Amino acid sequence: MTRSTAWRQITPFFIYCIVSFSMADFIFGLDTSLFGGLQALPGFLNVFGVPRPGKTPYLPTLRKSIMNSVVFLGRLFGVFCFEPLTERIGYRFLVVFIVGVQLVAVIIEITSKEWIQFTIGRVISYMTIGFIEACVPSYSAEIAPPELRGFFSGMFVPIQTAAGIWGTGMSRAFTNEQGRKGWMVPVGIQFIPIVFTFGMIWFTVESPRWLISKGRHEEALQNLKRLRPKEHTDDGLAEAEIEAMSQALEYDKSIKEAGWLELFSGSMWRRTVSVALMFFVYEAGGNQFSSAYGTTFFQSVGLASKSFTYNIVITLAGFIGAMVAITTTDKVGRRPLCIIGSVSCVIWNVIVAVMGSKSDLSTADVNAVVASFVLLVFSTKVAFAIHSFIVTTEMGVMMVGASFDVLSSFLVTFCSPYILAKIGAKIGYVFAAISFIGLVYAVLFLPELRGRSLEEVDELFEKPRFRWGWQYEGVKTTGAGAAISQLEHTGHLDVEVEEVRMESDEKTNEKS
Repeated sequence: MTRSTAWRQITPFFIYCIVSFSMADFIFGLDTSLFGGLQALPGFLNVFGVPRPGKTPYLPTLRKSIMNSVVFLGRLFGVFCFEPLTERIGYRFLVVFIVGVQLVAVIIEITSKEWIQFTIGRVISYMTIGFIEACVPSYSAEIAPPELRGFFSGMFVPIQTAAGIWGTGMSRAFTNEQGRKGWMVPVGIQFIPIVFTFGMIWFTVESPRWLISKGRHEEALQNLKRLRPKEHTDDGLAEAEIEAMSQALEYDKSIKEAGWLELFSGSMWRRTVSVALMFFVYEAGGNQFSSAYGTTFFQSVGLASKSFTYNIVITLAGFIGAMVAITTTDKVGRRPLCIIGSVSCVIWNVIVAVMGSKSDLSTADVNAVVASFVLLVFSTKVAFAIHSFIVTTEMGVMMVGASFDVLSSFLVTFCSPYILAKIGAKIGYVFAAISFIGLVYAVLFLPELRGRSLEEVDELFEKPRFRWGWQYEGVKTTGAGAAISQLEHTGHLDVEVEEVRMESDEKTNEKS
């Protein structure tokens, strides 16, 4: 099935479901982008900073580090609770839960008079972020055709980035406001996506895959028929897809009865190492530094008057980069984009370090630093920002990937202010080295999974044989993975469902 044919499977109701779940991405993007600007706003500093005679109050390095990093405890909690909670209540009611928790978090933040209370509110808010970063890509991947799975599951990042532009713009609008509204209004805009998400989610459908896992096959069939076009259901393809999906999930259960220790053994270790590297390079290659300290960094190199404006431009560049990635990844593949993006990240990080660390910055040096920062964020989105979520979802280890995402974000956010205070713009060399690690991984080991069904990916990694990254694309799968992949690609099955059932039963018997 070509991509143009795959787009014919996309219905208005399918788009509505994707958009409704993606509204939660605005919650994610607003919260993560707002604080990067808030900590430089005079209105915020007047309330939560330390006074100093004749100058604007400031956040001490330790307080800034704590306020930026301790929130990841909440995010980690959300990540660890995602799978058991989703298993119990499903994706739709998880989003309802997310909205309720986020509402409480924003109320705590907006009523704060002490930095500790504000930070507690952000910790609670980051708990919802932990849920969102696992929930939205997973739901999108489960209901999307394989040829378009990269596009729809990757939409998580550009929507989050678009929300970041909004949040950064709000901070820019209040750069001269000294009163409490200078930070309360930007924080308060988080109520908007909360209301929209809550209102829209009730009219979506639960993931058919989740319903099948609960034995609710008839409801799964009805939901799939609503998601697929009429001609698809008239030809009986929905029933065939549900049947193949059911047997594939049985096969999936037979190979995934693993605990945390087994993530580093057998066939699972390759998935674990892959997602760990991808998220580490994504966050530690400059992305998290830009999100948390972009405004502060520009102030440190003498660009205080334009720091908020530059931050908006950088966020916009990230949005463009994310859109480039999601519109091309299903066509050219995951590996080429990650390789090109990683090479670019190394270059821009080095330029930031070389030019920004000069003792006497000329106008040309300043322009080079700004341009490199813009292109760096663009490149991170083209490389691992998008593909960390896409590939992790395809590998079926979203909780593992999200956990490494949180840990990497925490390390970068906690350590960056101390490193920046000591070596300044030379921190770019650190990020360049990390980006180079990502480049080596992308060239040699990153598996190419475009066009594969989710069930087919399980089979690729179950066979305990080492493969170079480029070899995955040519592997021919059989059994459960091949059956559902063929159905999704061609609209018919040459592999009989009964054969898939027998393979699943044999696999289960082997394990018992």
